[in-house]
Amino acid sequence: MQATIENTGLFSSSLPTGLTAVDREELGETDSLSRLRILQRGQHLFRTGDRVDRVHRVVGGILKSYFIHEDGDEQVIGFHLPGDLIGCDSLADKLAAFSVVALDTSSIQRFAHDDQQQLTLSWMQEEILRLARLLHMERGGTDARLARFVLDFSDAQRHRGYSEREFHLPMGRRDLARYIGLAPETVSRIFSRLRVRGILAVENNHIQILDHDALEQVANNQAQQAVTHLAN
Repeated sequence: MQATIENTGLFSSSLPTGLTAVDREELGETDSLSRLRILQRGQHLFRTGDRVDRVHRVVGGILKSYFIHEDGDEQVIGFHLPGDLIGCDSLADKLAAFSVVALDTSSIQRFAHDDQQQLTLSWMQEEILRLARLLHMERGGTDARLARFVLDFSDAQRHRGYSEREFHLPMGRRDLARYIGLAPETVSRIFSRLRVRGILAVENNHIQILDHDALEQVANNQAQQAVTHLAN
C-alpha cells in the first residue's frame, strides 16, 4: 500500500531506527523520513477539536489519546504503538474528539485519501476488539484490570515480533492508572502483590511474566467474580 505524507519542517531526512523489514518495504528505502512526521515527547499529533482529515499510522514510539473532563481530570482512553492507526474515528466530521500526544520520541506516517477507506475498515475491526477487551477489563476487580492489561500488552508484543514474556511498559504509572481506572498507588500495590506471588518480576517499568497461567487466572477469575456480583 502506497502512502503519502507532505514534506514540512516537522519531517526528518533519514529513516528511523527500529523499522521492521515490512515498514521499510512499505515506506520505500528511497523515500526516507521525508514521508514521516517526527513528534518529540509531549508534542501533540492533534488536540480535541482540531481538524483531522487523514489517517495516521504509528511507525515508532508511543502515543496516548485522552480527553479532559469538565472538572479538569484527565481520562486516558488508549495507547498507540507501532502499527496502530490514529484518526479513523475523526474522518466523519473531520474534528478530533480527543487529543493525541507523544509519550516518547515517535514517528508518524500520514496516509493519502485513496488509502483511507481500506485503512478505516481495518481500524474498525481492531477497535471493536479493543473495546471488548476494555469492557471485560473494567468489569474485573482491581487486580484483574492490571493483569488483563499486562496480558494484552504481552499479546501486542508477540504480534509485533517481540518477547511476550519480558518487556518494558513505555507508559508511566499515572497514565496506566488513568487508562484502567485506578489510582497510581493502587497500581503499584497490585504490581507488588503479583511480584510477591511469583507471577511477575517488576523493576520500575520492566516486566517479566514468570507464571503466565497464574496471571490469566488473576485476570479471568476476578473478572468472573465481578460479573457474578453485578448479576446478583
